[in-house]
Amino acid sequence: MFNVFKGALLTLAREKAIFIWVLAFPLILSTMFIFMFSNLDDAGQFEPIRTAVVTDAHYDDAPGFADMVDALAEPGENQMLDIVRVTSEDEAIDLMRTTATGGSTANGGLNESVIGYLMVSASGEPSVHVRGGAAPESIDSANQSILKVIVDNYLRSTALIKDVAQENPAALSDPAAVAQLLEVQDLTEKIDITQNPPKESVRFYFALLAMAALFGGQVGMVAICRTQPNLSALGARRALGAVSRAKTLAATLGASWVLSFACLVVAYAYIRLVAGVDFGGRDVACIVVLGVSALVATAFGTLLGSIARIDDGIKGGLLSGIVCIASLFSGLYGSPVMKMADTINAAAPALQFVNPAVQISQTFYSIMYYDTYQRTIEHVLVLLAMALVLFAISSLFIRRQRYASL
Repeated sequence: MFNVFKGALLTLAREKAIFIWVLAFPLILSTMFIFMFSNLDDAGQFEPIRTAVVTDAHYDDAPGFADMVDALAEPGENQMLDIVRVTSEDEAIDLMRTTATGGSTANGGLNESVIGYLMVSASGEPSVHVRGGAAPESIDSANQSILKVIVDNYLRSTALIKDVAQENPAALSDPAAVAQLLEVQDLTEKIDITQNPPKESVRFYFALLAMAALFGGQVGMVAICRTQPNLSALGARRALGAVSRAKTLAATLGASWVLSFACLVVAYAYIRLVAGVDFGGRDVACIVVLGVSALVATAFGTLLGSIARIDDGIKGGLLSGIVCIASLFSGLYGSPVMKMADTINAAAPALQFVNPAVQISQTFYSIMYYDTYQRTIEHVLVLLAMALVLFAISSLFIRRQRYASL
């Protein structure tokens, strides 16, 4: 039986088409992901708000407000504003309107993110003016709210200082008391609700691993076709050999699983080390999931390969089509497709239990973000059940095959 396993493994290793889909394809696609998603994780990070500031005579008469603006615009980790200085309100309005349409500004460049301007009125009161038309859920709307909060906090602090100066002027002589008076109490505590910080790009790598695993079904499909006497000379020789058909099938499927698993481990190592995708330090759990995924893929390929009277090329095309459609619902093909997949999975969660691509990607997701392995074990059990069902159906097809002559 070991010789059959060894022979099957060597035979499958010589199949160039297998390595194109099972190994080369995920490596090429993950390389493309490196360039496509290099800035995706930083897309949700806060960027300094591009704001115009009217630095006229009234602005110079409000040194406290000017100091606050300069402090918020100081480069560094805590920079909140990226200011563009103008000399009049008309110039600020023109700048804001021009950048709203993506036109050239007075500074000679494009400033699409200028969403408002700050100024000081003749009465010495600071104010903020923002561009209209921003969608409530957009980044512009959030940035406009931040500008309003900045000015509101300044006005509130100024009013508080004036009230204290009128009631107890001596209290302002103590810098520590003034600092305590103006200190904003932080009543919230930042905690992480997931095992690892969320990253948008890793979900695409999860879906890629799921697709690569299912393409491993090519190995099982080719292996089973090579055991059928009516489809290959090797199958005919094995059928006439001394080893029973059950042992031949077991050794062949074992070789298929080993080869699929090995290719997945190589792809995982490439994603982990070259692409720099962090799976939360749970590499052992990921390797176990790869093994289960390779088992499902082998069972899937076995089912297609055991269908009689269908050409190998048709079987291969059918496998590729099914894998591509299944990967659609795991969100592999871009952000819009990922949102569509999330919507479908939320509306019809039962569909996840018949889609191995979704189950595999969700298993990696649970490994990275859940603090326990409960959800991971649930997904693994679903995958094992899928493999058992597929192997059971395959056995029915294989047992019914009879040959008049070899």
